[in-house]
Amino acid sequence: MAQSPTPTAPVLHNRYRIDERLGATRLAVVYRAYDERLQRRVLVAMLRKELIDQEPLRRRFVTEAQFGARHLHPSLLHVYDSGEVAGRPFMVTEYVSGRTLREFGPLTVEVALLYFRQIVGAVAACQAAGAPHPPISSANVVLVNEGHVELIENWSMTPAESGLDVAAYRAPERASGQPPTASSVVYSLGLLLIEMLTGRRVVEGADLDGILQAQRNLALPTLSALRSHIYLPSLARLLARATAPDPLQRFPDALALSQALDEVWRSVSRDTDRLASPKHPDPVGERASAAAPHLNIRPAPSAPVPSPSPAAPVTTIDTNQLMLQSARRRSLAALIAMVALFVLVGSGAYVLTSLALEGLTSIRLPRPQVSLPEGITLPDWLTGVADGSGEVLIVTIGDVEGLNLRAEPGLNTRIIGLLPNGTRVRKLEGPRTVDNVPWVRVRGEINGQPVEGWVSQLFVRTG
Repeated sequence: MAQSPTPTAPVLHNRYRIDERLGATRLAVVYRAYDERLQRRVLVAMLRKELIDQEPLRRRFVTEAQFGARHLHPSLLHVYDSGEVAGRPFMVTEYVSGRTLREFGPLTVEVALLYFRQIVGAVAACQAAGAPHPPISSANVVLVNEGHVELIENWSMTPAESGLDVAAYRAPERASGQPPTASSVVYSLGLLLIEMLTGRRVVEGADLDGILQAQRNLALPTLSALRSHIYLPSLARLLARATAPDPLQRFPDALALSQALDEVWRSVSRDTDRLASPKHPDPVGERASAAAPHLNIRPAPSAPVPSPSPAAPVTTIDTNQLMLQSARRRSLAALIAMVALFVLVGSGAYVLTSLALEGLTSIRLPRPQVSLPEGITLPDWLTGVADGSGEVLIVTIGDVEGLNLRAEPGLNTRIIGLLPNGTRVRKLEGPRTVDNVPWVRVRGEINGQPVEGWVSQLFVRTG
């Protein structure tokens, strides 16, 4: 019986081999493809069939391709080529893959600002050029490399899901039916930054009516309510102005927001923790501190702190507290040492007893063992037999070539290897923040050879 021939992948313009349909955006169907001329992976976005006869949407698609070819900003998709086939416009862009910000929990202030500056810069470049930009949403921001994000239109959602997703970031005037403006985009960016800092969306709803209802009843929290341990007045002011209900009180556009963001970025290098309140020789203040020791109040700058005299009771109280804390630490350390000694002696006694019993009889006492699937063995560096420390991590960088293993932490340090997605490594040290990115030192294997180096903590998870 003759076998049917294996179907071959279609090739667009005798150059782009279409490998897989990834999904659809509001305007286009997106495919993973391969540029056979330049030997690289690309994305092909083709205008959806049902939109061919809708001239305004067709024109918008072509306009996006034209501006994308100018590569207005590194955090926007770079368009390599464009054309038309069977009456459907298409564009060929750089290939991107990775986790979206929606998939991350709350970010540190430093990392959140690192990514947010790139997003705001991309939007500002589009506004300055009069170009359309992807909708503002955490689902549309992809972490494609160490410390680098890109603003795209997510094709993993259906167009209906995308519409609900974007509606959660609308400014109040947009929810009332007014057209978008540069300041309404600033409001959307403000909501995005809040989500990056907290890991939660400000507006939620199961459908459009639920989202609109939530927006009408929205009371935005302050920065201190979001992250109580952070004291960064410049960031608090930026968030309050970006998300002001009145459009006239907001930053007028993304460029103005970007300029204010630069000041916040500079202030991050200063101390962002709330200061502990100094102790005063005031019995009322001492009683308040004893009743609520968890409170952390900053004194007003205009109120000078008097220097206590040598006879002031506050000195005695502070000394007694320090002595009590020191005694508690010593007691805790002694307790831990006793428990550790008990465990060590018990384990040693068990092993010695089992060995003696095996020597006198044929009885073998059970010993703890780790079962692995048949045929699977783990190297010493991964099981911890050699050094007995460090948790196992798994590389989760998505559908890209691999995760850079660097000689030192930092975005510009020497790359010593490439760890494929799914590779298991053992954590040795870290995290250490360099270039506003957290790094961990790991040990793993590349082509059967043990290697050690630093990787971005954002692309590994606990195994």
